[in-house]
Order: sequence, then structure tokens, then C-alpha cells
Amino acid sequence: MGHSFGGYESNFIITQTNLFAAAISSAGSTDLTSFYFTLAKNFYFPNMYRFTDGQWKISQTPFDTPELYYRNSPITYADKVNTPLLMWSGKEDFNVDPHQSMEFYFALRRLGKKCIMLLYPEEGHAILKPENQKDMGERVQQWFAYYLKDDLSAQWISDGVK
Repeated sequence: MGHSFGGYESNFIITQTNLFAAAISSAGSTDLTSFYFTLAKNFYFPNMYRFTDGQWKISQTPFDTPELYYRNSPITYADKVNTPLLMWSGKEDFNVDPHQSMEFYFALRRLGKKCIMLLYPEEGHAILKPENQKDMGERVQQWFAYYLKDDLSAQWISDGVK
């Protein structure tokens, strides 16, 4: 389970290994080239700075080394995912655009992978409304119970991964 850069890491890890029975990713980037060219509205900067001065530590641009960005993008390996994935994002996330999660979700669903995405209206990079925090907390517990404890009582999961 990971959020933001941890969401990126969760997305990437499940493209490289079948070690985990279930995963949860929130507000994670999935296509580094497209993420490079988005705006971090919370910080008033293009996300390019994250690659040179942030977590990625990639000093080259996608123009200099496109293969590096391609190889490090989870969406590149969506066909390798076998781990059921629950994703969530705030629809008003101005730190990591929710389209990053949506693209990965659409790729996984197109490939017939077990994946559900939750989009919380009027929420940003973090879930702040108590009713949404409660909803997300319950769904996280149900997701892990479903895949780790064989508790199939959460109908939203059974219906959502068909």
C-alpha cells in the first residue's frame, strides 16, 4: 500500500513481481513522461522539478533519455500485473493529477486485470472529509479482508473486479 510517490512505487512493484496477494495505490504517477509535463498546481511548478530535484533523481529529460522514462513507468508493464489492485484519488488532486491513476486503471481493465478505482469528489491529494475518510478506511479493510482472509462479503469488490 502506498500513497503519492509510494503509490508510484506500489504500482511499479506489482508490475515486476507476483509477491503480493493484493495491493492498494493512491495518487501515484504511472506514466513518467506524461507526468513530467503536468503542472503541480499546489506548488505552482511544472512537475519537471520532481525529476531533477525530487524523488526520481533523473537528471535527463524525456527528450534526452526517453527509454529511461518508458522503462520506469508502471503503465509500460500493465500487462504483467497479476495482483488485484485498489486505487483511489481525489478528483481535485493538484499535486498528482488523477489522470495518472485513471490511465493505469483503464490499462488494467482493458487487459482484464482485477482493479477497482475510487475517485473522491471535492478531495485533493489527501482525503480530508470525515465521511470520505471513513469510506476509504472501510474499503481498505474490506479489500485486504477479501484477498488476504477470503472474506468475500464485500459485494462492491465482487461486482467491481468482474
